[in-house]
Amino acid sequence: MSITALDIGTHTIKAISAKNGKQIQVLKAVDIPNSLGLVIPQSDQETTQFSEMIANLLNDYKLDASDVRLSLPESIIANKVIEVPVLTDAELASAVGWRAEQYIPIPKDDLSLEYQVLFRPDKKMPDAKMKVLLVASRKSFVRKLNDIFLNLGIEPTVMETQMFSVIRALNLRSDDPETLIVHMGASNLDLAVVANGMFDFIFSTKNGAQLLTNAIAQSFALDLKQAEEYKITYGLNPEQLDGKLIQVILPIVNNVVVEIQKALRYFSQLHPGQTIKRVVLSGGPAEMIGFSQYLAQQINTEVFLMAPFAEAKGQIPETKHLHFTVCMGLVMRKLS
Repeated sequence: MSITALDIGTHTIKAISAKNGKQIQVLKAVDIPNSLGLVIPQSDQETTQFSEMIANLLNDYKLDASDVRLSLPESIIANKVIEVPVLTDAELASAVGWRAEQYIPIPKDDLSLEYQVLFRPDKKMPDAKMKVLLVASRKSFVRKLNDIFLNLGIEPTVMETQMFSVIRALNLRSDDPETLIVHMGASNLDLAVVANGMFDFIFSTKNGAQLLTNAIAQSFALDLKQAEEYKITYGLNPEQLDGKLIQVILPIVNNVVVEIQKALRYFSQLHPGQTIKRVVLSGGPAEMIGFSQYLAQQINTEVFLMAPFAEAKGQIPETKHLHFTVCMGLVMRKLS
């Protein structure tokens, strides 16, 4: 029996078939276009087409359906790290619901809430506070996605937010430096900080890489597939296309840089005297030529590309490693 991990993005659907033993063995890595551009279908017609797309993916590539794991896009998730007085597990379970209502912008009757204690200090410490991560989603969206798979005869074993998978794929240790993780998708830019081995904050913006592709397509009269190739292949190389490409995409890239700078400043405001020591990039768009170097110059911080297959063996794809970060994080999850 193998694991099938699916990362359904608005631009592409990524899938990894793997076995998770002492070392992850990758059996297949698949990357196909999302012809609908949807992650959660709404109408009956969209649901039918979406179901057919997933069924074809599983059948065409002979992916094992016995342990299917799904990522949930940050666009349907709300995350918040809160501080509360030191409570027992029972006290926290009763308190977390009403505390969540203060922070989570989802109607109570459509709220699906999970939480995780990040830090519980000794209760004897004066003014001690514990840190709790709230993870909320819309029941209606999650139920819709789950029902699509159930109707295909598949019961997903895992459904979790993308950034949890990305952070797991980074395989952080408690003594790692303060790290800002930037996951670049087609629709969203997701950022998370991990410090002292714990989540600090997570947020998402709409500065997705599809904005770059659209701008290139419009400026150079290309179809979206060609524009995507231009973006990844030429990127921020000023010598390509007489410098015209970089003129088109640099303003949009700078919007991404601004969001990352905001995250760096916010961390320093939360923790006076501390700074982010490194930025780690994930997601296919992060492989754009010149982007990591340009970002490092703009923020004066070390920037690294994630290596999701670093400790895996088997059928490792030759390229597009960052496309599969979410899938590898799903594969790495240990089930109780």
